[in-house]
Amino acid sequence: MSCEQLVRWLAVNEAQGLGPRRILALYKESPRLEPLFNGDIINAAQIAGLSPGRMERIIAGIDKEAAARLWEKCCKLGISAVTLACRDYPPLLRQIADPPPVLFYRGRLPRHQQVLMAVVGSRKATAYGRQVTKVFAKALAQSGIGVVSGLALGIDGQAHRNSLEHKGYTLAVLGCGPDVVYPSSHKALYREIAEKGCLVSEFPPGTPPNSSNFPRRNRIISGLCRGVVVVEAAVKSGAMITVGYALEQGREVYAVPGNITSAASSGCNHLIEQGARPALHVNQIILDCGADPVNPESESSGQSGLSQDILSKIDGQGVSFDELSHLTGLPGSVLLGHLVTLELQGLILRLPGQKYARAGGTEV
Repeated sequence: MSCEQLVRWLAVNEAQGLGPRRILALYKESPRLEPLFNGDIINAAQIAGLSPGRMERIIAGIDKEAAARLWEKCCKLGISAVTLACRDYPPLLRQIADPPPVLFYRGRLPRHQQVLMAVVGSRKATAYGRQVTKVFAKALAQSGIGVVSGLALGIDGQAHRNSLEHKGYTLAVLGCGPDVVYPSSHKALYREIAEKGCLVSEFPPGTPPNSSNFPRRNRIISGLCRGVVVVEAAVKSGAMITVGYALEQGREVYAVPGNITSAASSGCNHLIEQGARPALHVNQIILDCGADPVNPESESSGQSGLSQDILSKIDGQGVSFDELSHLTGLPGSVLLGHLVTLELQGLILRLPGQKYARAGGTEV
């Protein structure tokens, strides 16, 4: 796309009164958005579903000079932009009802064949939620599936971090300008994603992290992906807003089951009750994406010595948590983290009464 065409898109994107749905309609009728620039007010109004008078005011407000200055600012900041008319625009995102006309980004956009999965959840993640996220993000990365999230505290940051740790591709969708680090505590993570993955936003540089931006950006998180994995979430939360968008967009929704007495898992348990797929094992998600799943045997051979020791003390009949704690001498929180990992890898089964048994045929 030429610089002139990009400036046109930036000008239209910044125009008041259009919005993603109307711009999409205009683009489908005229990929170069000609009705907005050749004075064809009647045609533009009909396509956008607006009165000619209102469309005339919108066209009068399109400021190409301001758009040129915006693009100059982007170039100085090292920020790129991709529009609906560009071949590099993410293909699944293009299919939603209201795709961002322009995506500003830092880093490397996903290849068209790159499979992406959203991993989202509570900002106040529990130890259980963090452990599940570690296991899922690692397995997705090892299977070549990119992890998408929102760079928020808690589950989001954990998902990005663990994907990067295992040399996976990760993409963060921001609720502010692509040059704004939010939360500020994720400054180092922001830089690493910019270097090894991608940071994207529909908001131009300098846009502050206003609360109204975040629900809106969630449609992009789900729109980029084959599905959404909710690790932990309250019934009313940003993650649940993402789920709503995912369902509208025809994406698969997976929910990690949690303790029924935990508020952090109330949203996930509610989703399962309503028909969402329980995320009991990451390999099922990987298979659904058409990728090669993690081999439990290879996972077992790559276990830390501590996990191997725990696994060696579990038989096919079942061992209680208290007994394992006594046998290993580990603090409860440490032991639970390893048990969650072993369970998610399909190596052990959780039985009633807080007992754990070796999965059929699993050997140390």
